[in-house]
Amino acid sequence: MDRTLLTLLNLLPKNLLSRFVGFFANLAISKAFIPWFAKRYKIDLNEAEKDIADYPTLNQFFTRHLKAGVRPVHKLDDPSNVVSPVDGKIAQMGDIVNGSMIQAKGLDYQLNHLIGSTLEAEAYQDGYYMTIYLAPTDYHRMHHYATGIIQKMRVIPGRLFPVNVFAVNNVRNLFPINERIITYIENKFGQKSAIVKVGATIVGKIKLAYHKAESNKGLAMAKTFETPIEVQKGDELGYFAMGSTVVMLFEKDSFKVNETLKPGDAVRMGEDLGSFINPNIKSNKPAN
Repeated sequence: MDRTLLTLLNLLPKNLLSRFVGFFANLAISKAFIPWFAKRYKIDLNEAEKDIADYPTLNQFFTRHLKAGVRPVHKLDDPSNVVSPVDGKIAQMGDIVNGSMIQAKGLDYQLNHLIGSTLEAEAYQDGYYMTIYLAPTDYHRMHHYATGIIQKMRVIPGRLFPVNVFAVNNVRNLFPINERIITYIENKFGQKSAIVKVGATIVGKIKLAYHKAESNKGLAMAKTFETPIEVQKGDELGYFAMGSTVVMLFEKDSFKVNETLKPGDAVRMGEDLGSFINPNIKSNKPAN
């Protein structure tokens, strides 16, 4: 059965299908599916910014904002604290060993393949990573996990395999195969981190709040900002149009995870993930 499903996944025109679903979800007719979608995925409508009847399309409902205050940001004024950028479930977490990270039991993948650069991967060798999966039921806007500056970004076209449990457990190198958008952030202490947004089947778009680049257009891009972009923990980073995954990367000896967390735990945007450590070894002031 697994072999048959893998064959079907390989044959499925995933990118084209995702574009079509994204197109449909932006049509007025898709509004009729919102009540079914909300019931099917048990979405908490009390958190939504608007009444369910006020969303003109399925995509606008799916990428909805939340009411103010329903996702408080842990230690908002503490630049050493790191929070979850999304609602989701921790799939994997741990040390980056010899440039390798765990995808699932018996499957790993290479850091340089994930971010598309051996040079950029050097900053995170022997560092720490955390993978968070967003299911359709989750809030799908992403927020900044730390205060600092965005120095560069990269868009990497690719496939759009699903990132559900079956695919993660069976498709080798799943995250490096799929489309990715990477945001590189330097905190106020000069420590580097990155967040990799991974596309998936039916994810019509990954969109950013700080740049017009988006996924599923087949266009590769790498950009270093002449004037780094200041960001505040909790600010909006972008959104997924349907469920997907983020992978967070931290430099060696720069991050201490919240010891209460483990794979399988559900997290919400703004909740405590851990802290930057040795924050006084470097100094960095965001550009004005």
